[in-house]
This record gives sequence, C-alpha cells and structure tokens, in this order.
Amino acid sequence: MEGHKFRTQLFINGKWVDPLNGGKKIPVINPSNEETICHILGGSEADVNAAVSAARAAFDVQDGPNAWSTLSGADRAKYIRAISKGVSDKKEMLARLESLDCGKPHREAQLDLDDVAGCFEYYAGLCEGLDARQDENIKVADDRFKSVVQLAPLGVVASIIPWNYPLLMAAWKVAPALAAGCTVVLKPSEVTPLTALEFAQIVSDAGVPPGVFNVVNGYGPDVGGPLTRHPEVDKIAFTGSVPTGSTVMKEASATIKNVTLELGGKSPIVVFDDADLTDAVEWIMFGIFWTNGQICSATSRLLVQEGIADRLLKRLAEEAKKIHVGDPFSPQDPSIGPLVNETQYKKSIELH
Repeated sequence: MEGHKFRTQLFINGKWVDPLNGGKKIPVINPSNEETICHILGGSEADVNAAVSAARAAFDVQDGPNAWSTLSGADRAKYIRAISKGVSDKKEMLARLESLDCGKPHREAQLDLDDVAGCFEYYAGLCEGLDARQDENIKVADDRFKSVVQLAPLGVVASIIPWNYPLLMAAWKVAPALAAGCTVVLKPSEVTPLTALEFAQIVSDAGVPPGVFNVVNGYGPDVGGPLTRHPEVDKIAFTGSVPTGSTVMKEASATIKNVTLELGGKSPIVVFDDADLTDAVEWIMFGIFWTNGQICSATSRLLVQEGIADRLLKRLAEEAKKIHVGDPFSPQDPSIGPLVNETQYKKSIELH
C-alpha cells in the first residue's frame, strides 16, 4: 500500500511504545509475492508484564473518567459502538491490509470487516442488556432468604489469535470481553499483525481509557507463553492448533485460569442421495476453498452416499477446474489467493 505508514510498535497503556529490551524485528511477508511488507517489533516477557500491569490497573479503577469495569452496560456500549463505527469508517484500508497480509481475496476481506463492525455492534446491544439483568431476583424455596444475580466482569483477559482471520478473530474475543467490563491484552499472530495494530488506534480514538486494551506483538514463546502463565491474567481466549492449545491449557492450569480454546478440526460434509446436487456442489466448494482453504471448519472430508458419488465427483471436478488462483487484488477477482506463507505451503504439499 503505497504511502501507508505501517504501525510496528506495541500498544500498551494507551501509548505506542518500543519493546523494553529492544525487541526482535519480525518480517511481515506479502504471501502473493513473498516480499517484505515491513518489520514489526516483537516483545518479550517484560512487555507482557507491562501490558498485564496496565490492564490490571485499568480494571481496578473504580470511578472517574478512566473507570471501565464499574461503568454501566449502557455507558460501555457507547464506547463499543464507537469502535464499530471506527472499523466501518476505515473498512477499505483495513480490508486491503488484511488481503496484503494474509493473502485472502480482497472481496473476502471486505466481508470480514463488515463482520468485525457487526460483532462490536452486537455486543454493544448485549452490553446494554446487562443493566436490566443486574440484581435480578431468583425465587428460592425458603422465603427467609433472598437470592439475586450479580453480574461482574472477570478481570484481565489474554486473547491469542491466529493468522487466517486476523481482525475478525480478534473481534470475537475482544468485543465480548470489553462488553463485560474486562480489560484485554491481545497477542496477534506474528504472521499477520497489521490490522490488529491499526485496530488498537481505532480503540484509542473511540475514547476507551488507557490500559483497557493493549497489543503485544511477538512470537509464541516470547509473548504467548508468558501471557498464559501470568498470575494476573484471569482468562485466556485462544484460537490455534491442537498442540498449542494443549500447552495453553497446561500452563493456565497452574493458576486455575478460565480458558476458552477454539482448535483445529476435521469437519465432514455428508451428502445423501436425495440432496440437490447443484446446492451440494456449491456448499462443498465454499466449505473447502473459502479463506484459501485455511480455516478450522473447512469441509476437509466428503462423505457421499454411493448412489450419487460418481455424479457428484464429476460435478465437483468440473467446478474445481474453474478456480482461479491469483493475486488478492487482481481485477480477475480470483477464487482463492496464495497460502499465508511458505511454512503452510510446505505442510500442504507434505499432506498430499
């Protein structure tokens, strides 16, 4: 993106900062041509400590202009809607960065950004609903006792996201955490960090108090590991591979953290002989080739009733031949773009 000034630092306590120990220069590669887009600065455990401390301090503010966890749902919703608007206002820039960074077709990235804005709008609505549920009475058998529901934010949330839906995955973790009154430390994938860094500025521009949202770039062992082990982190939300998810769970268990894992899968699509073959082919193609085929819910297994197997496979082969692989910004509107990097390309080749 000619003339674009890429954000490369860490975002901690409302400020753009360099890593405390100098940091590692991490190349961000355009998978379409394997050229270096820029270098981001990768943090370390010291930066994780700084970010978690900022998030904890922000969570503990009880009143005044920088309060967050004690705000009403209606007041937090105003900030969250401002974030949604900020994403919508910068949709085209963010979509172009997403395609540049991870290789998905530009039209797909645009749809992702619509979903990001919609996600924050949705949680703004849920946030407003919290107020009506606060102190809700629960009838108990013994009238001498009174039982009410108290809704309270959990604390500091560490969000660790993958490279296939960089900003959308971040939204799915950050929006509910902020809506609940939690504070967040986000670790984007070192492969696709650009939109997460732009998003940090959107959050700041929305007026969210310092320390409520922080971003620490870096490799998994340098940043992800210290985040999952940190005693001041109350919850971890992780999306990624099964082996890494297992490690996250083990390390979080030492301090009994709340953990949410969204891990890789092998999702079958099942076609019976009464199915509409045209519809079946359409959704099989969508399921396996959307996001360049790099998605945990990809329909990577196909189970077909024998009576229609030959006809279905013939139709699938015909459709597959129409796939155009190309630059995400190509005027030919490619069906799929490149795999995200050489590592994923080699893994795919080894599987076949």
